Amino acid sequence: MKAPLFDILFWRYAPVRKLTCATIVSSGRNNRGRITSFHRGGGVSRRYRLIDFSRRLVEVPAAIVRFEKDPFRSAPLCLLCYSNGVLSYILAVRDLLKGRRILSGYNIPAEPANAMPISQVPLGYFIHNIAGSYIRVSGQKAQVLRHSNKATVVRMPSQEIRSFPKNAFATIGTIQKPRIVLSLRKAGRSRWLNRRPHVRGVAMNPISHPHGGGEGKTSGGRPSCSPWGILTKGYKTAIPEKM
Repeated sequence: MKAPLFDILFWRYAPVRKLTCATIVSSGRNNRGRITSFHRGGGVSRRYRLIDFSRRLVEVPAAIVRFEKDPFRSAPLCLLCYSNGVLSYILAVRDLLKGRRILSGYNIPAEPANAMPISQVPLGYFIHNIAGSYIRVSGQKAQVLRHSNKATVVRMPSQEIRSFPKNAFATIGTIQKPRIVLSLRKAGRSRWLNRRPHVRGVAMNPISHPHGGGEGKTSGGRPSCSPWGILTKGYKTAIPEKM
């Protein structure tokens, strides 16, 4: 019996160096250096995994080497080793095991993690990574509804019905959703995750928040609002001209 992915140990060491690139932490600042997202900054250094969404190696068999966690996305990854020695990362699919062989190409079996044109996917099958751009989140899937001469109709995870060109590639299966319960246990671990402490507006300076400033403890002196002055509690949204 196949074991689910969350029962398999993830790789706990460094990723493949040539399949990663460096990232720049913005710490909540925009291109002008001004804070646009509060309580961001710090965190451990992370390298971005270069994922092969397009599955460029066609008709070349590959084997799953190991499973890894990606710090930049919710879905786990699996490392592939092709028969020609090329390594690449793809999104992990449910019910995959280490050593499983997968393919990408035309007229291949519709098995989990195999990539093929969407027009060749049987009706009712679940797919993801459509055209290398759609449905790449943990636990998500789409369902093939019908084929036509020029397009394939798909039900998206939002229940929206969309059509894609028949030559667009898609991957068979549902993206794995590992059962991970994260318990921070201490404030320092929150700092590792690029999260800084939340500060009340009344404890800030007047330049930082409308509630800031004052001598000693104050209640803000005005209705509760966001740092940009937008009311946050029970303000009217109706347009006066239409009342």
